[in-house]
Amino acid sequence: MRDERAPVGRFLEGESREPARRPPVEPARRPPSEDDGAHIFGVQPVLEALRAGARPVERLTVAEGAHETRLREILEIARYADIPVRRVPRAELQRLAAGANHQGVVATIAAAHYTHTDDLLDALAARVGTNEPPLAVVLDGVEDPRNLGAVIRTVECAGAHGVFVPERRASGLTETVAKAAAGALEYVPVARAANVVRLIEELKGRGIWTVGTAAGAETSYADWDWAQPCALLLGGEGEGLRRLVRERCDVLVSIPLRGQIESLNVSVAAGIVLYEAVRQRTAKRREP
Repeated sequence: MRDERAPVGRFLEGESREPARRPPVEPARRPPSEDDGAHIFGVQPVLEALRAGARPVERLTVAEGAHETRLREILEIARYADIPVRRVPRAELQRLAAGANHQGVVATIAAAHYTHTDDLLDALAARVGTNEPPLAVVLDGVEDPRNLGAVIRTVECAGAHGVFVPERRASGLTETVAKAAAGALEYVPVARAANVVRLIEELKGRGIWTVGTAAGAETSYADWDWAQPCALLLGGEGEGLRRLVRERCDVLVSIPLRGQIESLNVSVAAGIVLYEAVRQRTAKRREP
């Protein structure tokens, strides 16, 4: 039975556990890197790259006011393939293309192919009721590519079954992510979610518990039954899980913090919780 009394809290990064304590100084947040990866520019080169499908496209960046007729097929392929499209001032596009003739469009190449969201959801659902129930990670706005790579590496080492990342306002599968993941991108399916709140409902509909991490949550991460089909939701640097995401989770859990530092890095939090899941699942398999 789902816990309707689960408190609404924030993720472990960037929030004081006690109101009386002085809040930490937040570092300046930088947007997800647009330059960490190869670029293809020009209408025909971008179109051929999309048609061939040999190189994974992270995103398309289109100049504001660009001629829609010239870009129609590009935008249609992007829509079919769930490739995010950003519209930016022409000066920003010129920077991405390093001064070359971009013709109003630049494609950023990802370091690895994404798994389609529905395919990963179906693969997780197929594990429900088996001896190896699904265990996935959903990241709500992790912007630092090194953090994303470290989480993916931990997911692979813990034997979890996939990662979901938002399409926007989050790091994609850049070269820095691939380097931090240390080869894990070859084994961990990563899917992009257009809407994390909607994704939570999709997971619930497939019989998977959605467990958010939040400082101040009454349930300790070690008290939750991770032997069940679960998706662990982790928030981004500074803000943690967004309010609507927290409210949609089945339950919120916390990691006790005993020192003076008031937050955990998201990849460290992922490691702590995922290996608790490993411990519980291993113990259950050993039960007579």
